[in-house]
Amino acid sequence: MEAGAIVEIIDIQSEDQNEKASELRLEYKKNNLLFSKIDITHEDSVAEKISESIKNFKKIDILVNHAHFKGNPELLIPNSDFFSSFEEYPFELWKETINVNLNGLFLVTKHVGSFMKNQKSGVILNTASTYGIVSPNKNVYGDSGINSPISYAVTKSAILNFSRYLATHWAENNIRVNTISPGGVENSGQSEEFKKNYSRLTPLGRLAHENDYQGAVLFLVSDASQYMTGSNLIIDGGWTAW
Repeated sequence: MEAGAIVEIIDIQSEDQNEKASELRLEYKKNNLLFSKIDITHEDSVAEKISESIKNFKKIDILVNHAHFKGNPELLIPNSDFFSSFEEYPFELWKETINVNLNGLFLVTKHVGSFMKNQKSGVILNTASTYGIVSPNKNVYGDSGINSPISYAVTKSAILNFSRYLATHWAENNIRVNTISPGGVENSGQSEEFKKNYSRLTPLGRLAHENDYQGAVLFLVSDASQYMTGSNLIIDGGWTAW
């Protein structure tokens, strides 16, 4: 937005995103932010939405895939099913995480990327995680009843090779595909024990702030990274450097 782009947010949680969109419009004093509610796991909905966007804007320069499933927001409490150990992890949650994190990613990228191929240009940025590179450290969670489940780690790891595959597949069409792998981001739902443990195990001594990733995202979707494709940019305060 600040750089002048027309931004369209696509999400299934309409109330939260409409509120966030209004806040951003006020913050940046711009009206070039739109919101659309769709379920990215349904191909018909994705195809219809992408066609509508193309009709309205004539082109799509950048796609940022950031959607991920972390359980029902109302049930994200310590010791809930989403945080079950591997031995007790519900198969339904495993399937739903894969459905959103991978199937949804596939569908959106397929339809946007196909248009970019005909357009002969485009930039795609996929969001992975440090937990797609290394295994979660169970010690940081202490006695909180929370952990990082198997489904999250597996899908975030898969995103890395999904991006590399498309980077080589679409290179001749002038489409660049990269991945960003953020570390833990501080939020109000984290326990003080977790924050202390995570910070102690991070070379820079703290969790990330939301604005720690803005520069990296802008770099990866702009011409400043025009010779980068198939790369994964890790921004984790040194977490994976140990």
